[in-house]
Amino acid sequence: MKHYFLLAFCVAAISLGGCAKESSFPEATGKANVRAINSIATSPTFNFLIEEVSIGTVDYKIASTPASYDDLAYTFNFEVVLAGDQTRTRVASQFLDVEANKDYTFIISGAVARPDITLWQGDSREWAGTETVFESRFGHTAASRGPVDVYLALDGVAPVYEERIGTLSFGEVLPVAEFAEDEYVLTITTAGDETDILFVTNPILLPAQSSFLFSVFDADANDLAELSAGLYNVGAGGSSILVDTRSDPTVRFFHASKDFGATDIYIDDPLTTPFVADQMFRDVSAELPVTAGALPLTYMTAGSMSSILLDIDTTAILGTRTHFYVVRTSEGDDFLVESRPNRRSIETAGTFGIINTAPSQPAVDVYLVPTGELIDDALPALPLLQVAADPSQVLVAASSYDLYVTVTAEKTVLAGPIPLDVGLGDVLDAVIYENVDPNIVDVVFVPLP
Repeated sequence: MKHYFLLAFCVAAISLGGCAKESSFPEATGKANVRAINSIATSPTFNFLIEEVSIGTVDYKIASTPASYDDLAYTFNFEVVLAGDQTRTRVASQFLDVEANKDYTFIISGAVARPDITLWQGDSREWAGTETVFESRFGHTAASRGPVDVYLALDGVAPVYEERIGTLSFGEVLPVAEFAEDEYVLTITTAGDETDILFVTNPILLPAQSSFLFSVFDADANDLAELSAGLYNVGAGGSSILVDTRSDPTVRFFHASKDFGATDIYIDDPLTTPFVADQMFRDVSAELPVTAGALPLTYMTAGSMSSILLDIDTTAILGTRTHFYVVRTSEGDDFLVESRPNRRSIETAGTFGIINTAPSQPAVDVYLVPTGELIDDALPALPLLQVAADPSQVLVAASSYDLYVTVTAEKTVLAGPIPLDVGLGDVLDAVIYENVDPNIVDVVFVPLP
């Protein structure tokens, strides 16, 4: 219980020898933890504040780091960069009279410009160190879905309706439940039908003396299943994005080495049939499904089973897309760039990504200037793009631009002006390729599959 002390009002009375004063501020008696989770699939990053102090940023499906505060009254604020703006706008505020030993999670949902804030409240558990159980809560943050049933069971145990953890509608969270330490599978089904499985994970080791929160989310363009889920360590912090075990990974191959020659790509050992046949410079494969797990990649001269160009062992990760770029470095070595593309659409801006694969230009700057303007006084949108480095990505306002590529830290133009129209929610990917003229590079936009 909180006690508020009022400052005694003193009337001047010298004969009374003055006036004793008590503090006008409320007195804290304990602390509580707070965090925020963003459930808007097309949102930019939210800034999460306590009063006017930032306490974290919140991307889609990611929880802010837990913060501990005294059990006093605060207003928590949420800010975001809206379409056409350069600075953040305060879009929501939530008053909370914090109680000691509680755990609070603010769920951001609805419209980016006027989000709804839902508060999930629970007790903050202190572990003695001898418990053999963990505790968990389960929430529903998939706005496109109706009610769902939640199951947490040992591997190999099929969902049984009577053994469900509970039924959830959007925005709801179940009471905390305890489980013995073990590996568990999270299963989400349509409410009332344990056979209509919407989402199921691989086994997850959940240790004792830990507090967790699971929540189901709408899929975004980075997901290969119809739903996604998040796992959050309530006590220690940290977010893990869970994927549907039924969503096979995909791969896409980019031939970006001018002198590499035509190639056949194999994904088996021993080699049998090319997975991608006769790929030429600047060719881009379709997005191709593979089996999760070990992925041996062998690049052979096209039509030959004896001329190995590259031999790489990598891993195809469940539920993810991977792009492979064959790039020649400035030292003349062929190198395989392995990248996880970010395709999530942001409704308030466009997303522009590009990779430098031109060994004649070890590093370049990329400019995006309004159509018709020069780059003389402009700063690069993406500076110092090194050859054979991972693709770089930036958010840009919806507008019409001229794209230039220059020698890094110079205004020496290698490509451009290239007209570029960017709309809200657009996701654009480009590759900088080597040209036969070493003083020029070519920029090619790659359509999404």
